[in-house]
Amino acid sequence: MATTRANAQRRRRIEREASDIRLDGVRRGLTTEAIAERIIRKISDITPLEAWRFASGYDRAEVSARLDALYVADGLEPPNVDAAVLCRWELGDRRPSDERIDYFCRLYRTRPDRLGFGNDHSPGDVSHLQRAGIIDAFPFTSDESEQDLVDRVSQARERINLFGLTRSFYASDAILSAFQEKARTMDINIYVMDPYCESRRDRYRIEPADAAMEDPERYVREILRPLRAASDAAPRLRLYLFNFPCSFAMEEVDGVVRVMMYGHGRRGTHGPIIIFNEGTSAHAYFVEQLRWLERLSSGTSPEPWKSKGVQVRPFDLW
Repeated sequence: MATTRANAQRRRRIEREASDIRLDGVRRGLTTEAIAERIIRKISDITPLEAWRFASGYDRAEVSARLDALYVADGLEPPNVDAAVLCRWELGDRRPSDERIDYFCRLYRTRPDRLGFGNDHSPGDVSHLQRAGIIDAFPFTSDESEQDLVDRVSQARERINLFGLTRSFYASDAILSAFQEKARTMDINIYVMDPYCESRRDRYRIEPADAAMEDPERYVREILRPLRAASDAAPRLRLYLFNFPCSFAMEEVDGVVRVMMYGHGRRGTHGPIIIFNEGTSAHAYFVEQLRWLERLSSGTSPEPWKSKGVQVRPFDLW
């Protein structure tokens, strides 16, 4: 009896923790895959299959219904998998058939190894990546990609330049403290999109309706104000506003440039992050974009950009 009660309490704890991790990930605009990875990493006694269900926000009844719908769409009889069977699969007490695993992959839009069934042993030819100067990549914004930026900023020796819509992570304690510490010894330039310019409104027209920073007032309050306060405390941390569209973000730290892609109908945090090393044409391309920003921020926009109303100016919202 005591063992049964302890198991029930443990399951409730897992559900609460997984729910909290999912809600935090949703607020941050993370993908389901990124949320599932965080759940697996932070909750030791959970299986990947169960983590994906929690990350998707489903209970077992909904998983069963969605599996049935996939079977019906294929012209097959629905399996009507009950909660007890799903529970045994999720806890690792039983293994679903290969057919069921395939449908789980379709339901969660992932691979079998991500759900805990086997490993991905496929080889990859990386020579073309090396020629392009790609030294690392992340499929989307995650704890690992954010920690990578924190580590690079903390270890920087020469330069730090950041450009983009400016994600909420920039205002978090983890990276903001790293910016302030590094700004004691070197210049840090952060180029953020003017929250009231037409380009920002156009960008958020094509983002999902629940995009966290669509409201410019909230963007100013939750991201720009903390950045401005850090800049006031560390004068070598310099903020600039630009007023033109951008389809990617750039983070230059010494001889490396991290590039994050923006897509249509997707949050910025869902885009891939590709890291380029110096000495290659791809790295030179993105660095030139940053040098162009520096020229525009020098005080007067050169032609033909001036006639087109393109501006990069010091942050002066208040």
